[in-house]
Amino acid sequence: MKIQLINYTGENSKGLLVDLCNSFGNAESLDSYDLNIIDLTDELIWQNRSFRADFDTLNCDDDFQTLKTSIIRSSKTNYLYVLPKNIKFKTNFDNPNRHSSKVHLTSVYIKNNIYKLTTNLQKVIPFNFTLYYEKTSTYLSEIELSADFYFDLNMRTNEDGIVISKNEIYSSGSEKLVFLTLGRNSITTLQIENDNLKLILDNIFLTQSIENVPKWFSKLEFFDDAYQTGVAKIEERKIQESKLKIENVEQIIKKNKYYESILYKSGKELELVLIEMLVEMLEIKTDFKDTKDEDFSFEKNGIHYLFEFKGLNKDLKKSNISQLMTHVYKYAEKKEISDKIIKRIIIVNRFKDIDPKDRESINDSIIDIAKNKIYNVLIIDTMQFLMLFEKYKLGEIVIDEIITSFDQIGLFELS
Repeated sequence: MKIQLINYTGENSKGLLVDLCNSFGNAESLDSYDLNIIDLTDELIWQNRSFRADFDTLNCDDDFQTLKTSIIRSSKTNYLYVLPKNIKFKTNFDNPNRHSSKVHLTSVYIKNNIYKLTTNLQKVIPFNFTLYYEKTSTYLSEIELSADFYFDLNMRTNEDGIVISKNEIYSSGSEKLVFLTLGRNSITTLQIENDNLKLILDNIFLTQSIENVPKWFSKLEFFDDAYQTGVAKIEERKIQESKLKIENVEQIIKKNKYYESILYKSGKELELVLIEMLVEMLEIKTDFKDTKDEDFSFEKNGIHYLFEFKGLNKDLKKSNISQLMTHVYKYAEKKEISDKIIKRIIIVNRFKDIDPKDRESINDSIIDIAKNKIYNVLIIDTMQFLMLFEKYKLGEIVIDEIITSFDQIGLFELS
């Protein structure tokens, strides 16, 4: 059996008995091997350099995407996905103080957010699965293998309740599912090192039998072998095409959900999404730097647009408008311009923990304050902003119309 190990570093540090080891972004042709082992256990996978606590991003996301595409497009090789033990996810990469170098300020055990764990794993694993945390031991040929997670038993069956998996391994005593095979894909939470790999292969893939089959045997054609092989190839192509379509659709939905997240986010996370949406929608080339005053600003046709972003558990208050005005005056002084050519805009996500359809309307008194000539502030609810962005994405509104809509005072209304 010809085996390629694919991991984070491209080094076979565990001493697995494989033919070749490559990194996620540098794998050789997958179909050139009988088995590709995707090792997801390295602690370096489970971290990023985001300057905030971000559990959605991995340093190797791009490599995962490339590898997943290769996996989906492969047609004959087998896969073994080895999942990690309960290691820490490290993020929030920043300086603890001005005199020190950057470090990960936040670290959380992956068991404490299994949803994020499976979401990140599925960036490279092309099928759905559900994990649960529990430390178990499994004995194969009297050798103990440990695992920190196990699979939902629903993975074994299809929608009709028919068992579609094989090669199932259950933990000793607790009978938790820690290994199974679905088609050409095997997945395990067992920690595999050194001779343990041969143990797994001997128990699951029966390597000795595979190695004893001569190469010429696969080329023999009797009965209706040729016809059935042709049918299989046609159906396999259809499957690959469908998988690619699903992958593309999932990426689109993921991006849509990223934009829609402004309906529940707050703080820096809300700010990052809103800025990205504004920059794309208005085609702004900005060198904006956060100075801890305004959340975002840009100049277009001699008019300055200054934004404040708020994610609130309650309704907007007068103090929020006053804070915006403080930033307006500071901005005017810094730019040496009149505050009369500054558009003042608050994009606010109110009652962020409540379903948008159940949220109260903005208090009339706050709208009246925004309309006051002293303030001349435009309030945009995140739901209205999302609908505006949707119209832009659908090609139903152009940049000039969007800019003109920011001339409103009081509560933003989408025409």
